[in-house]
Amino acid sequence: MNIEEKRKFYIATLEKETAVIAYLDLVNMFHWQEVLKWQFRIEDVIKQLSDIQSIKEIKVYYGFNKKEPQKSKQLHARIRKAGAILRTKEVKFIRKTIDEALLFKRSTRTLFDNGIHTEIEEIVQGLRKIIGNHIEEPKCNFDVEIALDMMDSAEKISGVLLFSGDSDLAEPLQRLKIKGKKIYIVGVRGMTAGELHKIKDLYIDFGKFYAGTKRYL
Repeated sequence: MNIEEKRKFYIATLEKETAVIAYLDLVNMFHWQEVLKWQFRIEDVIKQLSDIQSIKEIKVYYGFNKKEPQKSKQLHARIRKAGAILRTKEVKFIRKTIDEALLFKRSTRTLFDNGIHTEIEEIVQGLRKIIGNHIEEPKCNFDVEIALDMMDSAEKISGVLLFSGDSDLAEPLQRLKIKGKKIYIVGVRGMTAGELHKIKDLYIDFGKFYAGTKRYL
């Protein structure tokens, strides 16, 4: 099947359901763009989902960055205006020291000889000269919120449409599958956990599903 035929197949399959809720982990989806080599418009994703009659709700999960409040507000407004339900919370920033442990796990570091350790230390010192001794890593994971929302809606749906590749969602999806719900996983090549592939009823390739505007990188 070509891309257009594949897209029609995905939509026809979803429309066989009586009630589906779509859950979009937007940060996870933004990472897909690196693989796809193009950027999507969230409004176009929401519009495309809204046109599928069986999809009753579209929930988008995305944090509020207090360091860039205007940017966050603008994106939140776009999501709501497009007709989706936005679930948000404040992004936390975790302070981390720039050292060898930041770059490699301890088990990996034990495999290096002294020469490699010396080279790594030179890299670390170079990074410290550029950005200082510490960085603040943003963290805003919505796995718990998505899992709870899916379980809370279990009695009113026939299927779940998940835009995420995170293995942490495998357990709640497995429970929904036991309840007789269909599991549809949307992702991109190499960024969908094997645990989700084992549970899915259908894997939907986002690159072939998306029909909106693309901005190539």
